[in-house]
Amino acid sequence: MSTNVTSTPTVQTNILKAFVNASSLGSHAVVSAVNGKSIRVTGVALVTTLANSVKFLSAATDISATFPLGANGGIVLPFNEHGWFQTNSGEALNLNLSVATATGLSITYVVI
Repeated sequence: MSTNVTSTPTVQTNILKAFVNASSLGSHAVVSAVNGKSIRVTGVALVTTLANSVKFLSAATDISATFPLGANGGIVLPFNEHGWFQTNSGEALNLNLSVATATGLSITYVVI
């Protein structure tokens, strides 16, 4: 039986947090762009009140799958030191909603 192992060197960086309470259709700023740096999302908790499809963007470019959620549905992506997704260098992290409904988002992230 073969095993795939990924070993990465230890990097010390500050884990940051952000949240958004969005309620309108379209894109919402989560973390502002940092010149010459990427925003790597390491954890997500999101809940929406109505059926909604949500996705994360680097500025206006998709960087996550679209998550179709039912009414009062949500997702949790637990802490992942390698990150779930990240923005392109120098671009903001945004959240896109397919429906105008109350949606709460909390994330942890690092700037690399």
